[in-house]
Amino acid sequence: MSDAEAPLVFETPGGLCVSYRGRLLYSGREPERLPRRIAAACDPGPSRLHLLPSPLLWYGIPELLAAMGPFSAVLCVEADPILADLARARRPPELADDDRIVFVESSSPEEVVAAARRMGAFRSCSVVAPSGGVALDAELYKAMADALTADFEASWRNKAALMILGGRWARNIFDNLAALPAIAPKSLPRFPGAVLVCGAGPSLEDALPLMVRERGRLGVVACDTALGTLLAAGIEPDLVVCLEAQAHNLADFTCLGSRRTTLAADLSSHPSTFRAVRGPKCLTFVRITRSPFLSRVEAALREASFPFLPAPPLGSVGVHAVHVARILAQGPLFATGLDFCFEPGKTHARGCPSLFAEERKLNRLTRWPAQYAASFRERTFKLGGARSTGGSSALLSDPILLSYASLLADRTATNASGLYDLRGRGPSIGGRRIAFAQAESMLGKAEGKWGLDKNDRAGAPEDGFDEPRARSAVAVFLRGEGRRLSELRLSMRGKAPLARPEFRRLVLESDYLWWGFPDQDRAGDLPQDFLNRLVPQVEYWSDRIEALEASLG
Repeated sequence: MSDAEAPLVFETPGGLCVSYRGRLLYSGREPERLPRRIAAACDPGPSRLHLLPSPLLWYGIPELLAAMGPFSAVLCVEADPILADLARARRPPELADDDRIVFVESSSPEEVVAAARRMGAFRSCSVVAPSGGVALDAELYKAMADALTADFEASWRNKAALMILGGRWARNIFDNLAALPAIAPKSLPRFPGAVLVCGAGPSLEDALPLMVRERGRLGVVACDTALGTLLAAGIEPDLVVCLEAQAHNLADFTCLGSRRTTLAADLSSHPSTFRAVRGPKCLTFVRITRSPFLSRVEAALREASFPFLPAPPLGSVGVHAVHVARILAQGPLFATGLDFCFEPGKTHARGCPSLFAEERKLNRLTRWPAQYAASFRERTFKLGGARSTGGSSALLSDPILLSYASLLADRTATNASGLYDLRGRGPSIGGRRIAFAQAESMLGKAEGKWGLDKNDRAGAPEDGFDEPRARSAVAVFLRGEGRRLSELRLSMRGKAPLARPEFRRLVLESDYLWWGFPDQDRAGDLPQDFLNRLVPQVEYWSDRIEALEASLG
């Protein structure tokens, strides 16, 4: 039977069956019995998305809807166009009207993830396969399930991060936006050739000799914490990347002294970051979460003509630095120091602030207390089979570090440009592992200089940048945010009550107000306890935005 031939639907003693591509897709005897049992045994937990590949005749789906937990849903997917036509034709009317079930014809995991996002927020994904159609493209359906699981995990990590840092991120975004007209950010420099991204892990030390030898043909993009190690070796990076929302990383810049460097800081970075570094300031804008507020911020950045690089939320400054460097580099991309693991008693490369702080505590009785404490944290474990350079001891890691490594590996796998891993240790980051000699050979075959052109490092002001226009655009944005809060405040005080739909719209549009709430998903329902916690947020932000407006003059 050819792939183009229509599936055969035929009667059996126990009901209809389907034959396609030379195989039965249901049992030849009582074809409905097994699908019903599979569906009834589904995970009954709340907020589950049940991925159902190849629904065909829709056997078992009524039982699945009855057995699944509250706030759960079913996403039916068919990758084969011929079987998709069959499923559409055979879909029972009662299932077509049920908003808990969605049918998608797709062979793209990304499209399936997008469809799931439109359906709502879910805690996890389970696969329910009542038909044999799943076996026709098992790897594809597995990839869809894996993509959904990864997306849900990232969503919950982002939610946890918002609970902890949401308020800090919002304050930083407002404060930095008000300061940007005076900062006058520059466009990010372009690298005509190869770039080495430097994290602050111990493997950075091993790459320093290569960097010294090949500096003229190699652009260097450094995470902020790696700055001290590089400067101590006489290597001035072409670009320093910062993503820290809190003031913890300010110590990373003390090694600069009066030297200038080009900084790429995110709009959500601590405002002190922009003041701590002399030299050109470049801007990235991470979409921390799906947010109406952040959409308005991005529109304000464009209206003010600030040059910036949009970026997805990647969590780790190392993963973020690779994302930035991949966009800026026209040649190969190398990585070192992005270890996502560490040696017992040594979490960073020599020259990093954490090691300097430990050295100041050393005496006869105190030896690297914080470094060894990190080696014995509750969730720290040995990285199976991985050894440090020289093979003297096993490397250590933890679930958070490994999640960053996995994220980088996933992004590398889905990007056409190559990443060459010079670390010589640690979990996979998706790049091809090569030795320093291979990297030198690659650089040696290049004609001319592959690093950053010195003219690009000057950071000259942007042509056409108009500070008064930028200041005006930021002021318009702040007034708009202030008006929203004023309407909310007057309504909450009972002075100018709003209709519930209008009030709900304002609450959802001002989502930064409740980023720190653990029950963010309840915002649209407007429960009273949620509104009680919203009142002080509206008061606080109204005053803060008013003060920022005044600072613009």
